[in-house]
Amino acid sequence: MSDDSRTSSGADTSTVSAPAPAPPDEFVPPITGRKRTLALVVVLTGFVLDLLDITIVNVALPSIRDGIDATASTMQWLVAGYALAFASMLIISGRLGDIVGVRRMFLIGVAGFTFTSLLAGLAQSPEQLIVLRFLQGAMGAVMVPQVYTLIQLLYAPKERGRAFAAMSAALAFGTVGGPLVGALLTTANVAGLGWRSIFLVNVPIGIAAFFAARALLPESEPNRRERLDLVGAALITVAVLLVVYPLVQGREQDWPAWTYASMAGGLVVFALFVMHQRSRSESPLVPMSLFRHRSFNSGLVVVFLFQGAVMSFFLVITIYLQIGVGYSILRAGLSGLPWDIAVPLLGWLSARAITPKLGRLGLQMGLLLLIASMFWFMWVIDSTPQVTIWQLLVPMFIGGAGMGMTFPPLMGYSLHDVPGHQAGSASGVVNANYQIGVTLGIAACGTLFFSLLASHAPSAVDDVTPRLRADLVAAGATDAEAGQLSDRFRDCVTTQLDAADPTLPPPGCDAASLTAGSGGGATEVVEQRAFETSQISFQRAMVGTLWFSVISFALALLGSFLLPRR
Repeated sequence: MSDDSRTSSGADTSTVSAPAPAPPDEFVPPITGRKRTLALVVVLTGFVLDLLDITIVNVALPSIRDGIDATASTMQWLVAGYALAFASMLIISGRLGDIVGVRRMFLIGVAGFTFTSLLAGLAQSPEQLIVLRFLQGAMGAVMVPQVYTLIQLLYAPKERGRAFAAMSAALAFGTVGGPLVGALLTTANVAGLGWRSIFLVNVPIGIAAFFAARALLPESEPNRRERLDLVGAALITVAVLLVVYPLVQGREQDWPAWTYASMAGGLVVFALFVMHQRSRSESPLVPMSLFRHRSFNSGLVVVFLFQGAVMSFFLVITIYLQIGVGYSILRAGLSGLPWDIAVPLLGWLSARAITPKLGRLGLQMGLLLLIASMFWFMWVIDSTPQVTIWQLLVPMFIGGAGMGMTFPPLMGYSLHDVPGHQAGSASGVVNANYQIGVTLGIAACGTLFFSLLASHAPSAVDDVTPRLRADLVAAGATDAEAGQLSDRFRDCVTTQLDAADPTLPPPGCDAASLTAGSGGGATEVVEQRAFETSQISFQRAMVGTLWFSVISFALALLGSFLLPRR
């Protein structure tokens, strides 16, 4: 670690009276013991608040739609607005942490996030809520890069594995526990607040985190010689928006030509950003010297693939369990608990024993466990359309164990060689890379899943049609009527499963309309067989989509060989 890094971290190695110079790798943390542990809890609280607000809203969307008469477009923007603001602000916020002080930026982020959460919980119109979600995302982006930097500030390199293990537990809780927390808050309907509670719950937690951070976090030395690169900030913001926006909106609009043009334009603007940074000798937004560190470059590749695969897996498995199998929101959330338990358990074990002894091999074993869990999911789901929560127990635990073994050392490797005075910039880059990886992974995985769902619909109908016709005849229909109804059933089901929202039947295709004049028994038969067809289609689509996660984790495994052995 450089002299600048030790100075920025609070170490003084230049005392005149010392008989010998301090070792070059000496690191003196600004606080230690219980106070440092509490400080870590505080910064991870801010990290969890951001993660929860990304995932928790998805569960509450139907309630929000009914509560403020929101349209389908509004629902998309409540999710997309947060992601866009968050992604576009990350690098700038990380750099501001270097310039004005990481503690100050964290406090600003927590305060802003808490205030916008309060206003979101009080919103009276869809337009107000969309604007506030943008502001929430921006404030989340102010907080999150500082978390990585504060871990570097508080912990010596050899101790950071434990801190990142705690961070991986927070990541798992925010990722997997978000839907469960959202379901509990929405269904509990405390004081009649309904969906508003998912925003208002942030307020007391945010207030407590703000005052605890003021009391516990050490002051970081701002670099007042540095200035924010406004041209670079504008270029990277435009580049991120041009890439992320079409990824968020593309599938809903069936990937029109403008989405590809936008992403291509984003790459061009990003190239201009890199050229600008290379030509800037003072105060670049992203110091190009960061990319001289092999560990940093390799870590970016593995983080991109790993996080994109994890987040896209949980999005798709949640859709599959709720729509394809018929789980309630609460049951779907509970199915992820083994993952939540395994991540901190193996993260702690990884930091204490596995990584110190095995180095890079421990991280690679975690990626192998993730791949094994995906194959186990394939086997379980392929065995029956009506998968039970108990059948998911083992693969969920194995996947969580793999994540717990991968994430802590991965973050340690990525940031280990970064000088302290560049920690904010590096954290912003890592987070932006992570966010784009997640968005790209979700877009690719979601597109694959729904494409497979549509392609498997005809064969699923073929599997169900003989039973459908036999049941219709048993319910009193003639062979001719049963045949006609089966043909209409095929058209309706395949059209529905090819739609943007496969839960909504096309006009005239609900069971009652489809069987008009055929008697109540036929209506019940059609409802049952339609659900069975949907289950089979979702089952086959889910098995096929899991290959996306397998390939992503396998590529991350290959990329991990570029990391240092220790």
